[in-house]
Amino acid sequence: MHQAKAQIIRTFQLLIVAALAATIWLRPAAEARFARLGFLAMWWSEHPALRVNQLDSNTIFTLPLPEAAKKSWWYRCKKSWTIKDLLALKSLPGMDTLFVSTGNFDFTPIPPQQKEQWGSSSWQNPKLIPWDEPKSEHVTNNRVERLDLNEVDSAALVAVRGIGPWSAHAIIEERSRWGYFSTVSQLRKIRSLDARWKKEWDSVFYVVSRTPKLCLNTSSFIDLNNFYGFRFHQVKRIVFYRERFGPVLWKELVLWEEFSDVDTTFLRHYVSE
Repeated sequence: MHQAKAQIIRTFQLLIVAALAATIWLRPAAEARFARLGFLAMWWSEHPALRVNQLDSNTIFTLPLPEAAKKSWWYRCKKSWTIKDLLALKSLPGMDTLFVSTGNFDFTPIPPQQKEQWGSSSWQNPKLIPWDEPKSEHVTNNRVERLDLNEVDSAALVAVRGIGPWSAHAIIEERSRWGYFSTVSQLRKIRSLDARWKKEWDSVFYVVSRTPKLCLNTSSFIDLNNFYGFRFHQVKRIVFYRERFGPVLWKELVLWEEFSDVDTTFLRHYVSE
């Protein structure tokens, strides 16, 4: 009787030890997964939906993915092999399933005319391309042509001395946030570029002035709230003011507390009265 009771106690103790061991063994993996999820949530919050079948090599090689996944993705784009859905994307060799499950993707097929433009030279790994080797049609005799910031793609940006894949991605991302660049100096809003600004970039890049699509007094609440330069409480004040008192003028708006820390001169490039 006593032996049976002792055996039960020992068995119970062994189960507890096994459970503790399993917890200790699994904890690092769980913590790593949690940390990865946190990083990806932050990364995706700052990036628009990825056009899976229309990414260039420079963008692919800046994604937070294992090298095997980048190469697999790059190779399929190079061959114009359409990735149809999330399942196909997850099936790429080396793909990070957390990246896929937390992301937002556009699986629109590659336009026929774009397939012809994608030669092998435009799909080289940007990390392996030396400066002296021409990297795009924008480079002639080691001199870079002037580039319109609102039309240029990442491949042409990387061709500029001092602009790498990460910087090119940051420039495209900044343009997506605002809709377009209003001035070349707007690039200095990107910390990585401002800290190492090259004088030659002032002459390499240019922008064509555009008429703002938004208006303080006629654009809807939703349109103003979707604008990257405004916050909810600012839009609320604008709409309340124009409905109660009439047209909003920039010279009045700059005096409001809601805009005390905002560069309203810059915002006028995007929002008219």
